[in-house]
Amino acid sequence: MFTSKSLTALAIGLGALVSPTKAEKSSFDSDLTWISTDSSLPKVVIYNARGTILSASKYGRLDNINYGSGPPVTVDHMIGNVSEVLKVAQLAVVSFPVAGGSAGLNSSLYLNITQHANRHLCTEGSDIAGGIMFHGTNTLEETAFGVDLTLNCSKPFVATGAMRPDTYISPDGRSNFFQAVATAVSPDARDRGGLIAFNDRITSIYYSTKSNANTPDTFRSIEQGNVGAFLGGQPYFYFGGPSYPTGRPHFDVTNTTELPAVVVLYGHQGFDASLMYAAVANGAKGIVHMGSGAASLSPSAREAAAELFKQGIPVVTVTRSVTGTGMPGIEKGPVFYASYLQGPQARIMLQLAINAGYTLDEIRDLFEAPLRNAIYAPAPNSEWFAEV
Repeated sequence: MFTSKSLTALAIGLGALVSPTKAEKSSFDSDLTWISTDSSLPKVVIYNARGTILSASKYGRLDNINYGSGPPVTVDHMIGNVSEVLKVAQLAVVSFPVAGGSAGLNSSLYLNITQHANRHLCTEGSDIAGGIMFHGTNTLEETAFGVDLTLNCSKPFVATGAMRPDTYISPDGRSNFFQAVATAVSPDARDRGGLIAFNDRITSIYYSTKSNANTPDTFRSIEQGNVGAFLGGQPYFYFGGPSYPTGRPHFDVTNTTELPAVVVLYGHQGFDASLMYAAVANGAKGIVHMGSGAASLSPSAREAAAELFKQGIPVVTVTRSVTGTGMPGIEKGPVFYASYLQGPQARIMLQLAINAGYTLDEIRDLFEAPLRNAIYAPAPNSEWFAEV
């Protein structure tokens, strides 16, 4: 493992590190210091929210359970241990305070990251190729989804992390780090929305979820599939033309520091619909319900949703199944069906919509329009369902 002088030592073998002077910096990168051995390489910003990728264990090289107890790994250590990355890009690091693991985070982190990323990547004249994010895997999909919906340009934003600490006998974080940077500098990664680079695969942030609590092949887009894979450390995209996920919106959070409260409730046999009223009484401005099958609600939950709709509180339902989606009925009702979103992602989208001042009808369209356009708009369905 490299010491605090790792990058200086690394420079002896790779050439002097390059850091722009103040005169060479612009408004979009005035807070960045570039780590570089070649100033002609593309620039990538590392948004560091730590996680297992920068964790260590004091219990030995086989511990992938009780890690976090060893001396913390720094981004400098990671760059030193993956020196090949400096043959691919110039790097700058922006670190964010994270305590207690990613399970204890909230929306303030992704608001902070996206505001930095919008300035660095999306400011007119920015020469930064893209950004990557280190994050704990427990809630990586939530922070990444929040950034994906609020980043205001087409440059790659690639989330990554690790399922094994850096002290493990075969740490996955180092490979994930290199592959995330390789994706961020790839022109083919533009105009696809946010991406996750993990375990030799590329998936869309919009559709990805952590599918396994323990193994490195955890981030999957089960229904929609992988966007690409890595061969020789380089990204290979399965589809030549870039495209964004269906229904992916954008929200401006330039001056936002806090989002409205939205809770997620798990539907089950004997579901207590009074929890929906209790959530609102406790300050929730919206509810996401995870329903059985095609996002079904119990009669009492549906009745509560109708009553809350009259009070201006949106209720969005998603399927609690591993994959699939709920389907809105022909008539628009007080329950909104999310189009192929999981519960955590629907919660974030609903928070952003409420924060943006969307009306109930606009929120319904936000979640349901992709499904309605696919199911009810084309002929002959438009004729059949109109006759009912």
